[in-house]
Amino acid sequence: MKIKYIFLSTFLTIGLTLPMFGQQNQADTIKPGMKMHDMSSMMGKPTAEAIVEGLHMKVWLMTQEQHKKMKEEMGMSKMKDTSMKMNKAMMDPMMAGTHHIMLDVKDSTSGKEIANATAQVLIVSPSKNNSSVDLKSMMNHFGGALTLNEKGEYQIKVSVTVAGFSKSTQFKYVVE
Repeated sequence: MKIKYIFLSTFLTIGLTLPMFGQQNQADTIKPGMKMHDMSSMMGKPTAEAIVEGLHMKVWLMTQEQHKKMKEEMGMSKMKDTSMKMNKAMMDPMMAGTHHIMLDVKDSTSGKEIANATAQVLIVSPSKNNSSVDLKSMMNHFGGALTLNEKGEYQIKVSVTVAGFSKSTQFKYVVE
């Protein structure tokens, strides 16, 4: 009788624990070759691109209408997951102004994202007025709203500060 209980308890233990080994865990779902969405694959060709002192900077500059349309095409405006949605206090400033800027900064040799960086844009308008905008850190890039309300050629300087050192690139942007 004791042998019967031993076999029964062994069989139940094995039978009830086997499904546990068939479940996926988080380590199984993340493969080494997988990575976060690359901005270039989503956004296309950047407005400006430069490698400056070990940083690979890509800048996309678009009108707010283009930005809104891009978000709708990507399904971001209808996201159900509230943890992925930006709160209203952060979203309103991003949609202000006439244009939206996105900045992707990575290490030029490893391709990895740069931790603890800040970014700022300095703008010289066609009438030579200067303004600056601090870019907000987003999921894996920086973003911000710009007001480019004059027609003509703007001089734009993007500066990234990493570990106390500032690295920058400049480009021209024409508003027609």
